Amino acid sequence: MSFILRAPYPAARTTALLPSPKWGDSKSLAATIKTLRSLDGTLYTYVKSRNSRKKFQWEFELSRNKALELREFINSYRGTLIQVIDHDTDTWVGYLRNNPFELSGVGRAVNWPGGETMQIMLEFEQQ
Repeated sequence: MSFILRAPYPAARTTALLPSPKWGDSKSLAATIKTLRSLDGTLYTYVKSRNSRKKFQWEFELSRNKALELREFINSYRGTLIQVIDHDTDTWVGYLRNNPFELSGVGRAVNWPGGETMQIMLEFEQQ
């Protein structure tokens, strides 16, 4: 199963196909919780809801050429709405949130063209 990024949403001009992310991808609500204690010791909890928006993290291990292609996609469409069809065939619309996007070399693989493998973590927030 592949991982698809399309941008800009809704009139997609560019599509990036990625392999499925590595194990350990996460999905959570984008709400934040803050706890404060008053002078008399009473504990107060404040929840900042973001209308049930979800936040995702995916980690990919890509060939060097595919990583450079993804970097160009990110640089071209940073800050614009994108559509993601993930490896579970769920469709999401939102923004890529991590800044900066860091590609790190993790080793060499003989079965990929170019031999070098790169790793990138994508953070995505549903609109």
